[in-house]
Amino acid sequence: MIVAEKEAVRLAPISKRKVFFVLSSLASGGSERVFWNLAQGFDKHKYEVTIVILDASVNCFSMDLDEVKFIDLKTKKASRSFFSLYSVLKREQPYAVFSTTDHINILVSLVGRFLKIPVLVARASNIPHEQRLYEGFKYRFYEHFAGISYKGYKYIVCQSEEMKQSLVNTYGVNPDQITVIGNPVLQTPKVKALRKRSKVYKLLVVARFALEKGLDRLIGILASLPENYHLSLVGIGALKDEIIQKVKELGLTSRVEFLGQISNIQEVMLHHDLMVLSSYTEGFPNVVLEALNVGLPVVTFKVSGIPGLIVNGFNGYVVEQDDFQGFKDSVISACEVNTWNALEIKQNVYQKYALGLISAKYEQLIQ
Repeated sequence: MIVAEKEAVRLAPISKRKVFFVLSSLASGGSERVFWNLAQGFDKHKYEVTIVILDASVNCFSMDLDEVKFIDLKTKKASRSFFSLYSVLKREQPYAVFSTTDHINILVSLVGRFLKIPVLVARASNIPHEQRLYEGFKYRFYEHFAGISYKGYKYIVCQSEEMKQSLVNTYGVNPDQITVIGNPVLQTPKVKALRKRSKVYKLLVVARFALEKGLDRLIGILASLPENYHLSLVGIGALKDEIIQKVKELGLTSRVEFLGQISNIQEVMLHHDLMVLSSYTEGFPNVVLEALNVGLPVVTFKVSGIPGLIVNGFNGYVVEQDDFQGFKDSVISACEVNTWNALEIKQNVYQKYALGLISAKYEQLIQ
């Protein structure tokens, strides 16, 4: 009888821990893609994974994922989501909750004060001392509470050492709370085919039409490039009309294409010669990661996260901020001089940021 009982205990399945990822939406932003990827990467033998969304009405990512549950709060805004999120977390009793972006971090920290959640993990998504230079009142409002909210978390994830130091200096966050983990990439068979020298060189930028993305200066740089350089812009945002007007004023209408918000970004990347990043500030540029993941080289101004991604001459060029001539020269060199090895570019980034590797680092935080 005793032997049988011991055998039954030994064979009993290990209960899985519930892990929740909280997002405002599944729009095409970098933070959304990170959590969407991580939800797939977590070990489903150990964890029950759920993505909680404030508003699922506009999706750029599939909600049909193996062993990933979705909950739509239908609240749209973080300011209206406290009671809905509180009810869900109280009912589901997750072991760990991950949040990202300032307004969601504030919301989850506040809800967490009224519930016994063993592990709360916040993912920072920008360099606060830089971001404040380009945002308005709304950001300053959130920033006021961001430092307080971080005190409610057990761990904070930053994507770069620059971001970590900024959180320490700006908000007084305890550096022992912070872990630096890059963003993940999904393995894909797609890789850019080698192209012969072209009559038209196609540049691609993927960014919100916002001041900190520097799209106005990118249009200026395009105007200084030869006429056989064309630019595709992917994204939406408040400054889109201003960028369209500048394109018209500089006579670049035939050389610029606005593609809007799209979900199949890697397919678009395969049909371009170069990714360009014109931002003044970034947390960790996912679009660069995705470009490298299909073997597309990148020319970028120097921002956070870039030193760990770009090796000059191997997978792109890094240019100091406001060096417009250097950016122009690097674009020409990338398109007309350097011969890139797309497969090596892809393999290099995947070895550093594979989903399995990054997911394991996140799992280590809650074990």
